[in-house]
Amino acid sequence: MLLALAGPAVVALAAEDITGEWEMAMDFGGRQSFATLTISKNADGSLAGKWGSADLANVKFDGQKLTFSRTIRFGDNEFTMNYAGTLKDGKITGAFSTDNGEFAANGTRKKPISPVVGQWDMQYRAGERDVTGRLTISQKPDGAFEGKWTSERGESAISNVRADGAKLAFDRTSKFNDREFKSTFEGTSQGDKLTGMFKSERGEMPASGQRFGSALIGKWELTSNSDQGPRTRILTVYPDLTGRYESFGGEIPIKDLKLDGDQVTFVIEMGFGDRTFRMDFKGKLQGQTLNVQSSSERGTVDLTGKKLEQAAPQASAIVGTWEFTREGQDGTRRTSTLTIKPDMTGAYKMRDTEFPITELKVDGDQVAFKVTVKYNDNEVPMTFQGKVDGATLKGEFTSERGAREALGKKVN
Repeated sequence: MLLALAGPAVVALAAEDITGEWEMAMDFGGRQSFATLTISKNADGSLAGKWGSADLANVKFDGQKLTFSRTIRFGDNEFTMNYAGTLKDGKITGAFSTDNGEFAANGTRKKPISPVVGQWDMQYRAGERDVTGRLTISQKPDGAFEGKWTSERGESAISNVRADGAKLAFDRTSKFNDREFKSTFEGTSQGDKLTGMFKSERGEMPASGQRFGSALIGKWELTSNSDQGPRTRILTVYPDLTGRYESFGGEIPIKDLKLDGDQVTFVIEMGFGDRTFRMDFKGKLQGQTLNVQSSSERGTVDLTGKKLEQAAPQASAIVGTWEFTREGQDGTRRTSTLTIKPDMTGAYKMRDTEFPITELKVDGDQVAFKVTVKYNDNEVPMTFQGKVDGATLKGEFTSERGAREALGKKVN
């Protein structure tokens, strides 16, 4: 798969890919609202779309301009909005047109949740003493990570949080009475488990953690019944136990989510003009069922929930071994492989030699990494950018000598 080393290659600028999930933001009278736009490709090459959980119509994209129609239904009433936007540099900029005018709706591609994000019930042994605490790892909008440690004994501050795929590292300063202790942690998450090692001047202390709230994390379909028939909302709970509540296609951040045993409570606040409308939710979690009751100034509503999917980080679709085959200039069939491990490390193997990959990034179905391969006495730094589509990985390797397309298939 090495780029041809003889002669330059011509690099063609490809149109940006519109498929995938997009985080859309809108402004209504100074109040920000969110929604998830999902664009997919049908077998015949046409496009389909969803705004939240609702289907879109007439989805079209010409390489730059995106258009679609969205219909909203209130009981027996419905109205349609038409969207027109432009995709440039990974951002969608556009607006909805309605009978009452236009309003902007702009989006960026949704980023995958790091597998280390969440609340972890940690335990380790320091000397003759068992230590427990809850470690919370969250990610800020700018991509930086931050941490918090809560415990019934002493005070601890988490700093310098780093995450690379499923690997987590941070510094911890602990205070007990008038004494202060410094330690570092390095570990790896796998599903709902976090294992690693604390290191300090006292030595090494193996530590393990279990994800808190794993049964609640995911996407839930909540249904209520009324005189107009059943009405469905979507509740999404993220690994750090933040979340969003979807109603009529808009997503409202939930507040004060608490999980105590099987008891769940949270709050949402919606704005209508100068008014703020509050709804309090309380319910019970039983396996794949979440039964809740919402209370507001308008009364109470009972909702029955079923789990749709898991939102906790799972092994990425990129994990595994990918085989690339190409025909050399002499007609010889050559095969190379790319192997990605669950901890998001990996290697590129060519001609029986493995080269470690670096700076692996997975953004939805988009994949990028760097690798330096050796060819005779030459070192050739390359970057790869591509897209996972089921068992296919299609992209492009680029070096100082140009670019070449690469197509791989998953072999395990």
